[in-house]
Amino acid sequence: MSSQYLVASGLGILVFLFILVTTYYSLPPTMNVLGAKTPSKDSYTIAIYGDSMVDTMGESLEYLSIALRKKYPNTGFHYYNYGIGGQNVEQGLLRFHSPFSYKTRSFSSLSSHHPDVIIMGSFAYNPFSPHFRDKHWRVLSQLVKEAQNTGADVYMLAEIAPLRNDFGKGPNGVNWPEELAQKHSAHIVEQLENVIFLAIDHLKVPLINAYSISKIDGKFGNKRFVDPNDNIHPSVAGHKLMAELIASTIKLR
Repeated sequence: MSSQYLVASGLGILVFLFILVTTYYSLPPTMNVLGAKTPSKDSYTIAIYGDSMVDTMGESLEYLSIALRKKYPNTGFHYYNYGIGGQNVEQGLLRFHSPFSYKTRSFSSLSSHHPDVIIMGSFAYNPFSPHFRDKHWRVLSQLVKEAQNTGADVYMLAEIAPLRNDFGKGPNGVNWPEELAQKHSAHIVEQLENVIFLAIDHLKVPLINAYSISKIDGKFGNKRFVDPNDNIHPSVAGHKLMAELIASTIKLR
C-alpha cells in the first residue's frame, strides 16, 4: 500500500470527523446527531387530572413512571395525580383552582406546581344525571382552557372503552340491571367521542386515544383492559396501555 494512499485515506477520515462534529454542534440543543429528540431540562412536572379512571393510575402514577423511565432514563419527573372517584366534569372544573386532598394525596392547587405537562382526563365515566352530552362538551372545553391558562402543555386523554356487556358487574362493581348498565356504558362512549372530536376538530389539543385502541365490540371495550373486580376501571393491562400511550405521545420541551 503506497504512502500516498495512506495519506489520502487519513485525510478522508479527518474530513469525515470534522463534518460529523460540526454537524453535531450545529444541531439545536434538543436534538442529537441521529435526530432523536432529547429533553432540554433535567426534570419535569407532570399532572394528570380526572375522575376514578385517573385516580386508579396509582397514588404516584406508578404505571406512567415506569413508562417514562424507559423512554427518558436520565430525566427526573415529579408526578401529581389529581384524580377523584365519582366526579363529573362540572365537579372537576369547580375544584381546578383549589387545594387537593384525596386518599393519601394532599397537594396545593395544580397551577401552584407550575406543571410542564397536564393530561386532562375525560370525566366520561361519570355522565350527568340526566345524561347531557352537550353540557359535557361545553364544560370539558372550559376545563381544558383553564389548564392551558397555567402555561403547561395540555393533552386530552380518552380512556379505555367501556364494556357493552357485564359493565359494572363484579365483587366491587355497581352491579346494576343489565339494561341500565348498557345505557350508562353508551353514555360513556358518547362522552369519550366528545373528547376525540374536541381535541382534533375544535380545541386542536394533542390527543391520547386509548379509547380507539381498546375497542373490540364496535364502540365498546375489550375485557382484557378492564378490571374484572368491577368491570369498570382499567385492569393492569389497561393501565399499562394508557401509560405507554401517554409516554409515546407527550413531547418534552
